[in-house]
Amino acid sequence: MGIKLPEELEIEVYRCFRCGYCRAQCPVFKVKQNESWGARGRMILIKSLIEGNIDATSAVVDRLYCCSLCKACETSCPALVRTSDVYERVRESLVEQKQAPLDKHRSIAEKILAEGNPFGLPRAERLSSYQHKNPSSAEVLYFVGCVPSYRRPSIVRSVEKILAAAGVEYTALGAQELCCGSVLMRTGQTPTVKKLAQQNTKRFKELGVKKIVTVCPGCYLTLKVDYPKFVEDFPFEVVHISDFINQLLQSGKLKLTKQVGLKVTFHDPCHLGRRFNIYEPPRNVLLSIPGLKLVEMPHNRENSQCCGAGGGVRAAFSDVTSKIGVSRMEEAAQTKADLLVTSCPFCCLNLDEAGRQAQLLPVSDLTEIVAEAL
Repeated sequence: MGIKLPEELEIEVYRCFRCGYCRAQCPVFKVKQNESWGARGRMILIKSLIEGNIDATSAVVDRLYCCSLCKACETSCPALVRTSDVYERVRESLVEQKQAPLDKHRSIAEKILAEGNPFGLPRAERLSSYQHKNPSSAEVLYFVGCVPSYRRPSIVRSVEKILAAAGVEYTALGAQELCCGSVLMRTGQTPTVKKLAQQNTKRFKELGVKKIVTVCPGCYLTLKVDYPKFVEDFPFEVVHISDFINQLLQSGKLKLTKQVGLKVTFHDPCHLGRRFNIYEPPRNVLLSIPGLKLVEMPHNRENSQCCGAGGGVRAAFSDVTSKIGVSRMEEAAQTKADLLVTSCPFCCLNLDEAGRQAQLLPVSDLTEIVAEAL
C-alpha cells in the first residue's frame, strides 16, 4: 500500500532525491555513514512508497523515523526543499495506515493519555517543582512543560525567580497541565495531539490568560503553530522565554547585577533557531550578564549542530542520539568554555548526559544562568 501526501509535498519529494548536497549537514548521516539514513536516501524511500514499489517494512520505517527534524538539511538545500514537512506528513500517513508509530513512540502516547506526561509519572508530581503561589487571575501563563517539571526542576525555579524579580504576575496550570504533545506531533500521532490541544486550550481560556510563556522550544512550536490548526479559536500570544527575558531586560523591568565570571558557549536549539530564526535574543540576554564572556562554536546560529534528541529520536534511537550529543559537546569543549548554555530543556538534558559521558563541560539552561545573575 503506497503512502499518500498532499500534492505540494509530493512535489518536494521529486525535487529532492537527485541531489545529496545536504549529506554533510545531517547529524544522523554522520553517525550512520549510509545513504539510506540521510535526507536523500529517505526521499528515495518515500518516492518508492508513494509509487508502491516498496513496502513500509520495519527497516524502512526506522529510517523515516530516525530524523530529529532539525532542518539542517533545509538550511543547506539549494532548492529549499521542505524535508521536515515531508517527513512529518509521511509519519502521519504511516500512522493512519497503522504501519507506525514505533513501539517507543506508541508507549509515550499511552503514558501521556494516562498521566499527562511522556514519562508516565503521577500528575501531582508536577507540583513538586513549583515554589510560587499563583494568583487567581493573570494575563500571563507560564506553561512549564514536561522536561522541566519532571527532569530539570531547577529550570522551573529559575523561571519563577526571574518572573518574580521582574514583577510579572503570572499563573500556571500546576497538576492540570497536560503535555503539549510535541513528540506526538513529530511522530505522526496527530489525533492525540488534537485531543491535547483541545483540553489544554480549554484550561487556558478558563484562566482568562492572554499570553503563554514557554521554556521548551518544542512546546513553543506546538502551541504557536500546531494548536491553531486543531482549535477553532486560539487567541493567545505564545512567547519563548528567551524572547520574553530579552524584552524584560530592554524595558528595564529586569536587571541583572550579580557578577558571573564564566566563559560560556551557546547551543542554538533547532526548533528555536532554524524554525523561528530566534538567534539573537538568547545571546543578548547572555551579554547582559555582568562578567560573563560569550564564545561561539564554529557551528552556530543557522549552522548549529543538532543535539540529536528531537523528533522522537532520543526515545527510539538512543545510541544515535548519544553519539550526536557527544559530537556537539566535543565542539563545545574546543572553545575552552567553562559552560555550555542552551535555551531548551530537552537539549539541556541530552547534552548534559553527553557531556557527563565524555567527561566534558557542564550544561546549563539560559534561565538557570540568568537566575544566578539576579
